[in-house]
Amino acid sequence: MSCKKTPTVDLPPPEPPLVLDTRHKGPVAVFIGDSITWQWERQGVGHPAFFSSNNYVNKGISGNKTSDMLARFKADVVDLDPHCVVIEGGTNDIAATTLASILERLKSMAKMAQDAGIPVIIGSVPPSNSFPKVPGFRPQDSIPVLNGMIKTWADQAGIPYADYYSVLVDDEQGLKKEYQKDSIHPNAAGYTEMEKVITPILKKVLEENAKK
Repeated sequence: MSCKKTPTVDLPPPEPPLVLDTRHKGPVAVFIGDSITWQWERQGVGHPAFFSSNNYVNKGISGNKTSDMLARFKADVVDLDPHCVVIEGGTNDIAATTLASILERLKSMAKMAQDAGIPVIIGSVPPSNSFPKVPGFRPQDSIPVLNGMIKTWADQAGIPYADYYSVLVDDEQGLKKEYQKDSIHPNAAGYTEMEKVITPILKKVLEENAKK
């Protein structure tokens, strides 16, 4: 009776552990934002393990405008001394203020981080074509314009831009049905797509900063 050998499968070698910049003693990354960031870590909606398993800290607060984020940026980001910060905000602003003022507050947050030696990644505002609490307002007219302004500034400033918008948007400039919890917030599948965008950017930023 002959014994058949189990075929061997060549597995890819495991990735080497990430080498971090020794100048920072805090978490690998802080994600600061509004409810879109906050729900990313919520059980049943987002992916808590994305944060806990990577030593990422979620500092999203529901309802926050960029002015709120800026007011707490020192306490919630700078004082934690992270290796990187991911900033995403603007959704709660666009129906109430100018796009230019949103951009200025994002710039101020980025400067605070950079002054503390913390690398910055700026995220796009995800798509939406309906704000139920603001009847008649068309966010799809403002969000692409704001994202264009953010990307132009980020490119000029050498700040990596995480383009969540492009992977989540549908033909009507809203969140794709398969990626939405509601017209503004992603569901678990949507957050998976956002993680595919941010993960390689984070890895590159952390690796480059460790070499400085």
